Amino acid sequence: METSIILGLVAAFSIIANLIVFRLALWQSRQLADVSDSLGDLVDIIENYRNHLRDIYQLDSFYGDETLEGLMTHTNAVRALLEEQYGSVINITDPIEYEVEEVEEDGKEEIPEKEKHVLYAGSRRRDS
Repeated sequence: METSIILGLVAAFSIIANLIVFRLALWQSRQLADVSDSLGDLVDIIENYRNHLRDIYQLDSFYGDETLEGLMTHTNAVRALLEEQYGSVINITDPIEYEVEEVEEDGKEEIPEKEKHVLYAGSRRRDS
């Protein structure tokens, strides 16, 4: 009887601990998804800023301006740094793409046809 009470208490403690860990993992994954989305938005904002700055730099009145050229260099460096440091976090919410091989109905793998040369007319038959 004493063993069953101890096992029941251990089971109850284990269930409660697992529920707490599950809730914490769920909370952390939501926060990570929010951070990923925010970093993705930040990269998009910097990309739009870079494109706008490039468009202004290419105007005749500003072409060759050293200040704008320095801003372009700095913007490219910031974008590259974000991609390098946080690229894996930014793409964490993107769906994973898998390559799937097509299988015919009879279970055999589909064999791709060989490409024929454009000028090749094929073998000549007697009736052609």
